[in-house]
Amino acid sequence: MRNATLGITLLATLALAACGGGGSTPRAGDTGAEGSSEVVARFGSKKITLADLNRQLENQPLTRARLTDPQRKKDFLNNVIRFELLAQEAERRGLDKDPEVLEAMRRVMVQKLTQQQFNDLQISITEEDARAYYETNIHDFVKPERVRLSHIFFSAPKGDPSRNRIRAEAERALAELRGKDRDAFSELARKRSDDERSKRAGGDLSFRTRDELKEMWGEEFANAAFALKTVGQFADLVVTDKGFHVVKLLGRQEGVERTFEQVRAQIESRLQREKKTQAFEEFVQQLWDRANPQIDEAVLEKLEVGKQPVEIFSLDNAPTPSIGKPPAQPVRTE
Repeated sequence: MRNATLGITLLATLALAACGGGGSTPRAGDTGAEGSSEVVARFGSKKITLADLNRQLENQPLTRARLTDPQRKKDFLNNVIRFELLAQEAERRGLDKDPEVLEAMRRVMVQKLTQQQFNDLQISITEEDARAYYETNIHDFVKPERVRLSHIFFSAPKGDPSRNRIRAEAERALAELRGKDRDAFSELARKRSDDERSKRAGGDLSFRTRDELKEMWGEEFANAAFALKTVGQFADLVVTDKGFHVVKLLGRQEGVERTFEQVRAQIESRLQREKKTQAFEEFVQQLWDRANPQIDEAVLEKLEVGKQPVEIFSLDNAPTPSIGKPPAQPVRTE
């Protein structure tokens, strides 16, 4: 086979189902190639018709699009024949009665049942339902701007007699750190910062919103932090009622505000899927109630279990945002 048809070969071999034993009977009203009973190939008692080929291509639009010349059509047909020959040989060896094959057939049968039962299920989502979801999950669609800061806190509450001395110490530290790298900032934060929450992380406050910073350190601190625009930029010495702060910008994440109209179609799609899932669970519950399975817990306890596999996590296979949530925003960091 030519290299150009390798993709077609693989798709055809893996995706095709066995053709009917004596060829296909055209559907009522079919007069074109789609439903044609014209025989395109035969071997032994087996016939392959144009209808067989078209049926196999129904869910393979990319493969059909590649059949642009006689040779590619022949390559496709050859692979249909190869598949059928392998299927016949498997049947000759009795593999159609193999437990694994029968189990695979049962799985496909269950898949077909769920498709038949729920694929055409019409579920309407009202605007009220969609808006209720939007409001309940507003934080998935509206996110405030955030900044990431490095911070060294010099504690000196108002009224503290040592406030002026500590201010002078903080100003010297700021002047020295402006010309040094991030490691120097982190080292000093671990040694000198009076903020026990961030000093162990080298002063890193992680990403915070304006309101979060205001709650932690006051409005002056939040305003100074959000006035920083360039990663690596230092604020002037920040003075609050609690003391003095050396602040450096490590990163900035832009805010997200997606209106209801912008995400309405996405929400409706999600709610439709959820309702289909609910309908499926109710359908299975009906079957369960009808069959009334009896479970022997003592026997079940005897089921042997293996060792739990070790889960390996890396940044390369970190989870992706779920549907319904906005895509991750670009983050500028140092």
